[in-house]
Amino acid sequence: MNDVLRMCSRIELEKMELRSDAAGQVLHCLRESHTNGGAILATVALGTDQVMDWFASRNRLLEWEILPRILRREQIKACLAELKIGALTHSTGEGKNCPISASDGFRMDNAFLFEGQLAARLHSGGSYSHSRGDGKAAKQLALGFCDALFQQRFSEVSLFTSYEAWTPWFHGIAWDWTAVLFDRRCRMLHILAVTDTD
Repeated sequence: MNDVLRMCSRIELEKMELRSDAAGQVLHCLRESHTNGGAILATVALGTDQVMDWFASRNRLLEWEILPRILRREQIKACLAELKIGALTHSTGEGKNCPISASDGFRMDNAFLFEGQLAARLHSGGSYSHSRGDGKAAKQLALGFCDALFQQRFSEVSLFTSYEAWTPWFHGIAWDWTAVLFDRRCRMLHILAVTDTD
């Protein structure tokens, strides 16, 4: 446990600029359709670390709350400032506020399904948008996004999703979605957050 805590606080994190028309187009579409919320994307490079590598190679980044701990590092908070990570509390029912559990509702998901999850959000939109067409355009946009982020190397990516309002930016309603993709080969963490409200 001590090794994990040390790793979570010491691993190097560097914000990366993702220059991609495909990613920009996906963000534009999500922001256009989620008019009372929005969409945010950040990419962070992780430094080398044997402890991180051991857990990542086994898809065990939720153990000891590794992923949530890394998401609360100052470098990540800075590149996702709009999310206000770490500020959310909940009532205990006794008039006291406590920090939300660090798990934040994240669960391991199948990376091969990410393209479909993203396409569904692009197609159906937010609370005040309506689906148009047969979904082919949304599917192509989602595939282009996956190509831009990790060259469609689905078997080398770990996906973690949350449908919880784990920061104050989310609205605590049906359109809350966070997808965190960890590219094990390139040591890149891609964080996509989407929300809306009616």
